[in-house]
Amino acid sequence: MFEELFSGPIARARQRASPLVDERRQFLQHLKELGYALTSLKAVACELLVIVRGLDLSGDDAVDIATVDAAAQRWARQQIRRHRSTNSAISTRNFRYWATQWLQFLGRLQERAVAAAPFQPLLDGFTRYMADEQGLTPASIKSHGWKTAKFLGWYESLGRSFADVTIQDVDNFLAAKGKATWSRRSVAIAVQALRAFFRYAERTHQSRAGIAEAITGPRLFDFETLPAGPAWSDIAAIITDLATDRAADIRCVAALLLFATYGFRVGEVAGLMLDDIDWEHEVIRIRRLKRQDVQTYPLSKEAGTALLRYLTEVRPRGHWREVFLTLQAPHRPLSRGGLYHLASRVLCARELRLQHHGPHALRHACATRLLSQGLSFKHIGDHLGHRHADATAVYAKVDVPSLREVARFDLGGVR
Repeated sequence: MFEELFSGPIARARQRASPLVDERRQFLQHLKELGYALTSLKAVACELLVIVRGLDLSGDDAVDIATVDAAAQRWARQQIRRHRSTNSAISTRNFRYWATQWLQFLGRLQERAVAAAPFQPLLDGFTRYMADEQGLTPASIKSHGWKTAKFLGWYESLGRSFADVTIQDVDNFLAAKGKATWSRRSVAIAVQALRAFFRYAERTHQSRAGIAEAITGPRLFDFETLPAGPAWSDIAAIITDLATDRAADIRCVAALLLFATYGFRVGEVAGLMLDDIDWEHEVIRIRRLKRQDVQTYPLSKEAGTALLRYLTEVRPRGHWREVFLTLQAPHRPLSRGGLYHLASRVLCARELRLQHHGPHALRHACATRLLSQGLSFKHIGDHLGHRHADATAVYAKVDVPSLREVARFDLGGVR
């Protein structure tokens, strides 16, 4: 490894003669397999020499974060005194980052103890209940768990036992969140989560009876949740603007076409695997998160071309089977958050007047386009992977031409 990184005999000899040579070589090889460039590996190799001199790693004991921080600050002060650096923050950050990464790789980093979340056993039981008995999707479990954890964290500050919780406590929590940062819709979603949570707590005799049924939230009006996505002409313009040779744009086009053409959810695109694209039969398979099944779609020419270009020209090579990966090392599957940012960035850049600027806005655009082409709600629901017809019926609100036809319908004098 050192022979690949250093051409000079003195630099090579320094690397071989310094402590923990095998451990450093193994870590560099690990980074190489993650996709780091040779220039980056060379910089890391030099940083590791600084680390082995600044930390006492002669034994086998784990090293805590406080020890790493102290060594990083000593190194930064030395750099300033020797006039080798004018920014101690950068020296400290680099030392700390690579020391923790290397020690984690070696299994020698003593992590800080993480305080348990308030009422953690209760929250863990609720999570198992949602998964095992209610059969909720991972996304719903995560959403309900997050809202419930917020309530439990708020309730803990009252210093009371959970057995003493009342409906007034729940109402006070929802009112506080509604006045602070949560929208009416966010409060309504929290109501659903807390109803499910208190049904579980009552069933397991951990709270008073009747709280779940007494929880009420804000009234949501029909047009308050009107789905809104960009016009198809705006999507076409975005795709045209991204027709460059930049790696980020090539990846972005492939993802955007999956969101807009098929209406895939962000989690479904994040979970798309290489084997899900059948090039021979020109189909793409998607794992529907809410229906928990697999649907097959014809691979459109535009989406197929964009995916093929991304896979052959841009996607990093490696053992990952997920289609979308990060472009910078260490390469790893692109998260839901990464895909959300990818779509949000281009939608915000066009300054479109949308309620939301993420992949779900493109899903709405897909549904609206299918509706304008005359597809039935049943077909649109099937295309989008809806579990219930009500989820598709919401798009009747945006079908203005059909509503106008209803308004012009001759009732034949019926009063």
